Amino acid sequence: MRRLIIVFVCLVLGSLTACTALKQPSEKEKRNVSEMTSNMRTWALGRGLIDLPANWSGGGDVKIYYGLGADHASVEVRVLGENVTQERFDAALNERARRIAAVKNDEQQDASMLVSARRETSQKIWLQYFESTEVPDTFVHEFHLLVGDAYVILRAVSFNGNTAPVEDRLLKLSKEIFKVTPENAGAGFALGPVVIRSYHDQEIASFEFSPPASDISLEIYINALSPSQTKSIKTRTEEGARVFLAGDYENLRTKKITLAGMSAEESLIGFSDDTHRQLLFGAENYREDPSLSRPSMNFRMSAGGMKAEPIGPDEPEDLVRWTLPEFANKGYELPLWQQPASPEPVNPSLTDYEAMAVWDAILKSVRIRYGSVVPKPDPWANIRGPSAEEVAESKRILDEFIASLEKRRSLPGDSDQ
Repeated sequence: MRRLIIVFVCLVLGSLTACTALKQPSEKEKRNVSEMTSNMRTWALGRGLIDLPANWSGGGDVKIYYGLGADHASVEVRVLGENVTQERFDAALNERARRIAAVKNDEQQDASMLVSARRETSQKIWLQYFESTEVPDTFVHEFHLLVGDAYVILRAVSFNGNTAPVEDRLLKLSKEIFKVTPENAGAGFALGPVVIRSYHDQEIASFEFSPPASDISLEIYINALSPSQTKSIKTRTEEGARVFLAGDYENLRTKKITLAGMSAEESLIGFSDDTHRQLLFGAENYREDPSLSRPSMNFRMSAGGMKAEPIGPDEPEDLVRWTLPEFANKGYELPLWQQPASPEPVNPSLTDYEAMAVWDAILKSVRIRYGSVVPKPDPWANIRGPSAEEVAESKRILDEFIASLEKRRSLPGDSDQ
């Protein structure tokens, strides 16, 4: 009788697939979820924090903007690696400079694309190179920093040969980046092991995390001042599914949630073709008052499809390849006719229940750090102390006043009073 009631409820709701949530997880699924979610690592994520399964790794980059008009300036910041020694830092920079310098600018009498390389300190190195051969006075400026054991790169572009303001901006920003742990990140925008404590007007960032050699990937997009979407994520997911999946997908769950203390919505779907199945989960928040402390946050987690190749335990992380300018990236990729065949797509390594449980644990952990945004000082506020000249003048006046008192005491007749 109970089974008949469940079937009847499903029919009334209009979809048997919607009742998959009633299926009880197996003991194995419960154990797997417990292993993944009972030991989570906290990451500093922008103005917030997030907890991820302990074996996941990843990172991100941010573009910060000074000014919001057409004349704004911007700087890209990326963490290339952690636990980087001075030797690895030096080797990576030498390889980077060598690859850029080896390319000739045929529009500039075959001059090297590398314009200059100079050392501010052993842990602060400048590189400047032509952005392309087409525009002779547009340059890319990179400031490579070793902040503690974190390798950080700052990058900006100068136009019309006006390089000094860009270098001044990068130099100032380099003094506003600090090595932190998630728990003590404090004020500023955090990129994992470092926090950027600069006063700027806008920040747009992307992060990506995944387990080792896995088909699972979590992508996070943050835009501080972007207005919320006018269409719900459910509507946009369904529209995309109709176009790209011909409507052949399962709606596993759609509901309103809370994300980092803000109203949000999620859409979880599964879809299959003749070769494999995939899961695609999405969530984003909605707010009427965008700000640095109330950013737009968009989460995407996928499982199934392409699986990442395993990395040897003794193989060091590549600190050069993924951020080289395109013109200097030759030699990393084999010609198409020499490349191995693409691997076959795989089914999700997580069951629907496992994926949804991990997804829930991750989203519930997202929170904005207390004090992560400090108001920008009022440039008109007179809160400075006295200057050295003003201090000296006050001392002179006081000394003269004391001397006048001493002189007054020595006048005839003073001793009789």
